[in-house]
Amino acid sequence: MKTLIMTLSVAIFFISCSKVDGANPSQNKVLNSVAGKEEKTKSGYMQQALDNWIEKDWTPTVEKDETIKKKNKDEARDFTLQEYVDKIKLYTSEQNSTSSESHSQKMKSLPVVGK
Repeated sequence: MKTLIMTLSVAIFFISCSKVDGANPSQNKVLNSVAGKEEKTKSGYMQQALDNWIEKDWTPTVEKDETIKKKNKDEARDFTLQEYVDKIKLYTSEQNSTSSESHSQKMKSLPVVGK
């Protein structure tokens, strides 16, 4: 008799827990906002700053190179990390036109920190 009562109470517990409103992620607005199920209509400041930097600084600088332009035209190709490293190398060489403007060179020139 005790096992029957225990089995029924456990079964009732699981049945009652499964019918709690909002437990389904598709109906729970808070969980959807964390899980990214619904698109946000307005992006935050950091995302806007990153989008502006990519659009106005990164892309024009990187698109100057003809080999990168050719690779970007072929959308069926697989992306490799080496392509990204090549873009970083090109971008940093364009941004630091002289080695005296380099942050590492400035740090090395400091009396206590540098050499």
